[in-house]
Amino acid sequence: MTETTEDGRVARGQRTREAVIDALMGLYAEGNLTPTIEEIAARVGRTTRAIYHHFQDREALAVAIAERHLERHLELFTARPITGTRAERIDGIVHHRAELFEAVAPARRSALVRMHRSPEIQTQQTTLAAHLREQLARTFEPELSALDTDAADEVLELIDLHTSWETWDRLRTWQSLPVERSRRLVTGLVTEALE
Repeated sequence: MTETTEDGRVARGQRTREAVIDALMGLYAEGNLTPTIEEIAARVGRTTRAIYHHFQDREALAVAIAERHLERHLELFTARPITGTRAERIDGIVHHRAELFEAVAPARRSALVRMHRSPEIQTQQTTLAAHLREQLARTFEPELSALDTDAADEVLELIDLHTSWETWDRLRTWQSLPVERSRRLVTGLVTEALE
């Protein structure tokens, strides 16, 4: 086998992997949160065997989706602390969460459906939640450090809840609120918790 042939196979394999990830994300976006391997294969015009050649199981697909989101939204996942006045920090946190949650919503919903069976997804979600909580603690350190330990813990719990995926999804999905109104409500909740 020549080097050119080998390079062609590698490139073709990479294109197939990317097509599978694109298809899966498309199915999630359409509301199919638990597509079968047959549905994914049909979407990319490949056999199920070809899918399994590139992804040994659903866990490998979950890892690939997470990696794709991380590549596309690295700055959002980095979740740096926000600086400025209290109002600017609240606004920055709420805008950050809105942008992050809107970007990953279909994949996140699919992950939640499968999380109880997937140690990889559980780890991903736990790690992200801890990272976002740390962003809150660092962003609102001036306010939290002025409180006694118990009060600071309670306020952090409240702002973590108010800026969580669960709150955002409730507003956007179950209450059918637009992004701007959802942001205003979350801003009000965080402001109230910090006061």
